[in-house]
Amino acid sequence: MTTEFRFEHVFRVPSTTAMLEAYFDPDHLAAQDVLAELGGRTVIESTDEPAIRRCTWRVGALKPLPFFARPLVPGGKLQYLETMTWRRADDEIDLVIKPEILGGRVQIAAVYQLAQIGEGQVRRRYAGTITVDVRLVAGKIERGVLAEIEKGMPIMTKCTQDWLDRARPA
Repeated sequence: MTTEFRFEHVFRVPSTTAMLEAYFDPDHLAAQDVLAELGGRTVIESTDEPAIRRCTWRVGALKPLPFFARPLVPGGKLQYLETMTWRRADDEIDLVIKPEILGGRVQIAAVYQLAQIGEGQVRRRYAGTITVDVRLVAGKIERGVLAEIEKGMPIMTKCTQDWLDRARPA
């Protein structure tokens, strides 16, 4: 089963490039991690070439898992592999998040699509899928993940705008 999502927001930022660079900035990532209750972000792989920039991080959840999920996670601490690939020519980032749970049968795959829509205005479309390959409970887990994304989206969007305002004052 697969659950789709899509969010759109217009940021105050001078260019799509400035916006895309933020997603790889350690200070911006740290600000988001605090709000998302994540920690221990570690770079696993990083490449920066003319056509693409790619980075993979291992990130750990700081908040406890729900009681019913604890037996599914070795050591009781949920870890994620998060990979972002910036396709510079397209002004897009491919994002894949794989929680290290259930043998890789859970994945979030999304794309950040950016477009300059006016002076100092960049529209971000964030769309993707949540896939859980576990019979009988896939839909419930996917809807739960989507609910967490929906709850966090306004907080993360504000965090990004606040960071952009500090990092790139008008």
